[in-house]
Amino acid sequence: MKHTFIWKTALLLCLCLLVSCACAEETLDVDLSLESGFYPDTMELEITCNVPGTVLYYTTDGSRPDSTDKLYDGPLSLTPTTNMPDPLTRINNTNTEEDLFTPWTDFPSAWVIRAAAVDADGEVVDTAAGTFFIGYDRQETYGDLPIISLMIEEEDFFSDETGIYVLGDTFAIWDAEQTEPYEAWQAQGNFSNSGREWERPVTVDFLMAEGDSFSQNMGVRIKGGTSRSAAQKSLRLIAREEYGKKNIKYPLFPDNICEESGEVLEKYKSVTLRNGGNDRDNAKIRDPFISRLADGMEMETAGNRPVIGFINGQYWGLYTLNEEYNDNYIQHHYGIDNENVIIMKNGELKDGDDEGLDEDLFWELFFFIEENDMSDPEMYAQACEMMDMKSFADYVAVALYIINEDGIFQDNNWMMWRVRDPEISDHPYADGKWRMMLFDTDYSSDVYGNGQTFSKDNVSSELLSVEYEDYTLGALLNMLMASEEFRTEVIYSLMDVRNLYFTKDNCKTLLKTMTASYKPYVNDTFMRFGPNWVAKWSLDHHFSNNLHVVEAFFQGRYDAFPGIVANAFQLETPMNVNIKVSGNGSVILNNRESKAIHTTLETKAFQEYPLLLTAVPDEGATFVGWQVNNQNVTVSDPAALSTEVWFTTSFAITAQFE
Repeated sequence: MKHTFIWKTALLLCLCLLVSCACAEETLDVDLSLESGFYPDTMELEITCNVPGTVLYYTTDGSRPDSTDKLYDGPLSLTPTTNMPDPLTRINNTNTEEDLFTPWTDFPSAWVIRAAAVDADGEVVDTAAGTFFIGYDRQETYGDLPIISLMIEEEDFFSDETGIYVLGDTFAIWDAEQTEPYEAWQAQGNFSNSGREWERPVTVDFLMAEGDSFSQNMGVRIKGGTSRSAAQKSLRLIAREEYGKKNIKYPLFPDNICEESGEVLEKYKSVTLRNGGNDRDNAKIRDPFISRLADGMEMETAGNRPVIGFINGQYWGLYTLNEEYNDNYIQHHYGIDNENVIIMKNGELKDGDDEGLDEDLFWELFFFIEENDMSDPEMYAQACEMMDMKSFADYVAVALYIINEDGIFQDNNWMMWRVRDPEISDHPYADGKWRMMLFDTDYSSDVYGNGQTFSKDNVSSELLSVEYEDYTLGALLNMLMASEEFRTEVIYSLMDVRNLYFTKDNCKTLLKTMTASYKPYVNDTFMRFGPNWVAKWSLDHHFSNNLHVVEAFFQGRYDAFPGIVANAFQLETPMNVNIKVSGNGSVILNNRESKAIHTTLETKAFQEYPLLLTAVPDEGATFVGWQVNNQNVTVSDPAALSTEVWFTTSFAITAQFE
């Protein structure tokens, strides 16, 4: 009997625990009867809340509702928004352009409904929000592009005192101190300020292309360098627990694969709505275009996709949604504890322990290379234990190939990361080596020209002939170039960028894909933000002309680059090498697994440096050997899966499988 009593008591406790857990999991929230999205005609929206004793209030202007706002007393009639006024689009105190642009046409608009449940003490206990386009067809208006709808207190963005988007009081003070004329991009305004004090709460409605939608309370800041002075500004969106959720849990970038799980990445700490940076008034696509082409090289390349932005239901133009680099990025991609991640940006600590020795770890690398002779293989080998030299070589190679004029050679727009303690994680990247992160590459590829600078020999001028200022990444590069091993690494990277990643076919295919995604929506952005001369006189051909500039540069660069590298390093004329695959398998060139060759690849190569080839049989296939019909070509081991190939002439080599 005693045992029966104990058993029944335990069962009762378990049942009580289950009931308690079920109650705890019950969502007590405000609910909107319609999902955010597009509707053909007037819709009735109901707001409900399952919290007893609360009263519902709502707003339609994007502001956060409380008991002073509209009392909800029945369904809201959401009428067509096709003729809804959009006064925010007429605000022009966002920059000091001499020829300020004010749009003269209306744009698609939406209802933004924010609802709140208020308890007897006047406290807001829960909220909900939605964005509703009434009278529009989604496919006709924006196709499959995601829509990012921001709901904010208007004064948080546009007031002189606290508005982060305008010139405001900061400009009034700064302007009064100026004694010389200045350019519009030099002006300092409220938008120039940074830090948590210039972060504002925002509700973000994600209307994704896949048909899903979700809302999340986040923080928003202005993002960028000189592009902060533009009319359309880049916006950083940050998830924080204080706003509700500490991450965005959604596959924002369907092509982003988490290395740890092998599945689509579904967690992000922060993202950026990017205006195109230096390319914002031209092709707008340079940075995402370059990042996608470089994907697979030995450095980080952030996910990106085009989206349409709205603020308080009013049109804010075409943006590129960018994944943002931070310690959480490393954790989400590689499963490395973010508390063990250090990120340096432009010589300063971005993520890590401010009060600890994290920044010192970077300067430890720098001073070791500075104080030791990198031409000594033993010293260089020790430097290789501190920095992933292939990652650095790849980063330098891309900057040189695209002729980046606002990057490593200007000691700007560079980032690198490492783990603090290699003992904590067994991931290969948790080895304590510094690795590079590619971003903000749009001041490149003749962005302000006509695409004809592709023949420029910046390899000689920026890599081999310049002494960079002390304590810059360029100075670090200067010192490493004393190592023959590093020079070899750089030369391989320079040619791999051209031969494998930025090929003519890759550039042409990607440009076609991105044109299809951006072109239908870009003219509205120029009509919304200008510049004047584009919106008024060049709208019909401006974007297409700038895409031709991008194409001209990268097609020309592909042809010119081998000769540029040969001239810079005083190498023999590059040879044509045709790598072929016969049968069921593939070939990896120079250990670039991300760009396996499945049929044929035409490349250029230097006879001073052997090709490193690896044959990879498909499942069930067998590698037979390497076939070369040229007596001036030496294959170190014709039967081995991995081999070196030396040559003094152009040739073709075939990997044979059966």
